[in-house]
Amino acid sequence: MPSGSALLRRAGGLARFLAGRPFHLGAGAVAAGLASSPRPSLAVVVAVVLATVALAGRAVRLAVLVGVLVLGGAALGVTRLHTLDRSTVQVREAGHADGTAILLERPRPSRFESSAAIELRTGPAAGARVLARARRGLRWPGGGEPGQELRVQGPLSVPRRRDGERLDWPAYLRRRGIAAELELDDLAATGARRGGVAGAIDRMRGRGEDALDAGMSPERGAVARGMVLGEDEAIDPLLRDDFRRSGLAHVLAVSGQNVMLLCALAAPLLGVAGVGPRGRVIALLGLLALYVPLAGAGPSLQRAGVMGAAGLVALGAGRPASRWYALLLAAAVTLALNPLVAGDPGWQLSFVAVAGILLLSAPLRRALHALPRPLAEGAAITVAATVSTAPLLAHHFGAISVVGLIANLVALPLVAPIMWAGMLQVALGIAGGALPGASAALAAAAGALGRVNGVLIGWLDALARYFAALPGSHVVLPLSSPWAVLAAYLGIAGVALLVRLAVRRVEPRAREGAAAWRRLPRARRCAAAIVAAAAMAFAWFQLTGPPDPPSQLTVSFLDVGQGDATLIQDGPGAAVLFDGGPPQGRAARLLREAGVRRLALVVATHASYDHHGGLPEVLESVPVDALLDGGDGTRNPTFGAMLALARSRGVRIVNPRPGEILRAGRLRIRILGPPPRAPGPPPDDPNPRAIVAVVSEGAFDLFLSADAESDAILDYPLPHVEAMKVPHHGSADPGLPAVLRRLAPRVAAIEVGRHNPYGHPAPATVAALRRAVPHVYRTDRDGTVRLTVTASGMRVETGR
Repeated sequence: MPSGSALLRRAGGLARFLAGRPFHLGAGAVAAGLASSPRPSLAVVVAVVLATVALAGRAVRLAVLVGVLVLGGAALGVTRLHTLDRSTVQVREAGHADGTAILLERPRPSRFESSAAIELRTGPAAGARVLARARRGLRWPGGGEPGQELRVQGPLSVPRRRDGERLDWPAYLRRRGIAAELELDDLAATGARRGGVAGAIDRMRGRGEDALDAGMSPERGAVARGMVLGEDEAIDPLLRDDFRRSGLAHVLAVSGQNVMLLCALAAPLLGVAGVGPRGRVIALLGLLALYVPLAGAGPSLQRAGVMGAAGLVALGAGRPASRWYALLLAAAVTLALNPLVAGDPGWQLSFVAVAGILLLSAPLRRALHALPRPLAEGAAITVAATVSTAPLLAHHFGAISVVGLIANLVALPLVAPIMWAGMLQVALGIAGGALPGASAALAAAAGALGRVNGVLIGWLDALARYFAALPGSHVVLPLSSPWAVLAAYLGIAGVALLVRLAVRRVEPRAREGAAAWRRLPRARRCAAAIVAAAAMAFAWFQLTGPPDPPSQLTVSFLDVGQGDATLIQDGPGAAVLFDGGPPQGRAARLLREAGVRRLALVVATHASYDHHGGLPEVLESVPVDALLDGGDGTRNPTFGAMLALARSRGVRIVNPRPGEILRAGRLRIRILGPPPRAPGPPPDDPNPRAIVAVVSEGAFDLFLSADAESDAILDYPLPHVEAMKVPHHGSADPGLPAVLRRLAPRVAAIEVGRHNPYGHPAPATVAALRRAVPHVYRTDRDGTVRLTVTASGMRVETGR
């Protein structure tokens, strides 16, 4: 351990180092003060610590300067926070909105409603930003295009955090400057739009969106909007989840990468046009000033814009650009705009990624010197950013992508061309609005680019889906406290230090080996590279292939959220699936992880989206021999589309008949109900007429009833069984005790989603199960529940 005098010498050296970089010091001190302004006492602590370091180096003036700058930044931050929170007070006093507002963003849809940030223009809360929620009966005028003036009416409420939710919802909205939530009772367009600079940006963004959509499907156009303009509202939630699980989620959001690629695209074009060095700097600054608000001006993009502008100004002044100074300056500027942004995950990830790149990319690039320079540069930046952001991703989202590093390296050649093509499309769209005479030609050029870009985006989507579907593509790693995050970063630093020491030891031999490699004839090097690539590809597919199916009878109550999906595998290889949960449950992936290569039978128990919504993906991903149609004559369009998809893929459709026994391998599926329906339209509630069945193998019996409850089940011939799926996600059912007495199961599983809005499972249901069943499991707490039947009995494993 260093002595006290050694620590003082090191502090003195640090103080002298900082004194030689006054701009770095000033930007960093102001940023530290702004970041600590939500807790002013913390600013005092930070000022004292930094001043003490300066005093240790006998730099009295530096100590005073640091203290003044930190406390000054904190004072500026407190003033800014008071300004931002003023609208919250207005909203609480108003309690109701009735007037006009400006739509600030495209509405984001969810299952039961859609929401968007709006700015109230008239009424007692005029000037406040609120999150407006529109129930499914309300439509956003004009397709939800930002910038339009709306007539809104409804109650205002202060945001509240739900118990058990990971996200601090009120803090999230406060960081966005949103003071309250507005439950819309009335919503209409006034026909007016906002004007000024914001209105001009709206019009340019609209033309850019139209140009991006040209020449490609809506699904791929939504991805292009997310990548180029930061508008990810229309991206399919399942595809967004694929990008997240594969570690490619950052691609769908605008960030520093966009600014870098914009400058890399525009600089040579300006040079070809004959623009001189100073003119290029001015033009690039103008492009940044336009692009940042055009793409939403999010925290990470603000950071990148400030850093890019600082670098361009230094370049124009003929001075070497300091990337560390640009990073500190960006922190000070973004925090001055909103001190709360320091708590935003995007802001934190953006700064940590850049810091990681500055620290790690150079040594990584040197280690990859055998590769072509562009590839080595891209790989080094990708590895540095991925490693440096992993602890923060685990802290904020509770999981990290295991395949993210490989996925980013594979996607590297696609991202830049997609961005450049998209940016050119946007530029052509904006130019078409400014040059009406050339608009047709420019639109045609944008469409041609869009067709090419659509192909590239399709490849990127396929990559995201492939890596996301790999078993164990992401792992749960909840670094819940800042101390855990700090420990993770210390661990990364320790590993980096060990690697550096190891590299130093082998460096002479590595250089000799690299020289010997370069002396080999080109043909031998190519052959060796091909053999190595083939060996790595073979090893990769062996390691990432689906596992073998279980060798014994296994029942999996799949964790698909708020929905039902039960998989039965007979041991030798036959598999049957009862329902597929909702689409976001990704049942197809869970089947792959369970070793399912083919399904002998899929049972669609009834027309309910949380049961049949995931079956289309199953039908597209896994060969299916037959489908038992429990639609009961439903007119549900999504159920009908699922049946049509099954027919198009050659799946045999079977109608259920009470008493019938179906076979799949060694499994026997006995249909207990429902009885045939009387002529006429199907009932409004499909639950009581869901397919109820007993699946058996040997002496083991499993009772499955989907959403049918006791009023229907008690009419059926119920046998004693070893296990059951609890009806209707554990909803309140007074007749459940009678059902349990007749079934007498040893194991019961409730398939239910966490924090569902229905209150499932009902306390009375849980109590009845606890009294009658020895072993009760629920997927919201236990994850996927696997029951394996062996010669000695039953064994249960849970996913959590």
